[in-house]
Amino acid sequence: MTDNAKRSGPSREWLLHIADLEDACPSVSVGGMACDFDLLPAASEAQRVFGRLIELARRKKNLTVEQLAVKADIDLEDLVEIENEEPIVPQVRTVFQLAHALELPAGRLMEVAGLAKARPEVNQAALKFAARSESTAKLTREEKEALDEFVKVLIEVSDGG
Repeated sequence: MTDNAKRSGPSREWLLHIADLEDACPSVSVGGMACDFDLLPAASEAQRVFGRLIELARRKKNLTVEQLAVKADIDLEDLVEIENEEPIVPQVRTVFQLAHALELPAGRLMEVAGLAKARPEVNQAALKFAARSESTAKLTREEKEALDEFVKVLIEVSDGG
């Protein structure tokens, strides 16, 4: 029996459809609603890794927080909360906009953000990434390697590799 068959309440597909409809309504977050229905994991370690990934990917592209917020067409406050690893569940739209702006696979970024169940490969890559990244003003060679390896896994998994 699949996880969807075991659940009662809205399906993942319905939530994603509603997320598309809610793009114009910033006060509603399908991610938070999905967590309320226990369809997706609540804010956790995933948000810490997600925030760190976004910060390092932004720095790799030599963007300020303000520049990325404009490029991704998201609220600056939301981006600051994400990068500061606040215990929030980001909106689906925010994750998709960041994926596009940072040239990362949106589906895998959803997993890292805690909005979808992460594949074992993504979890393993996230653990390695979190263990190897440290906060610095400029990406170290090791951080860049960790980021590149993590993004490579995200792309491979998204391409069915």
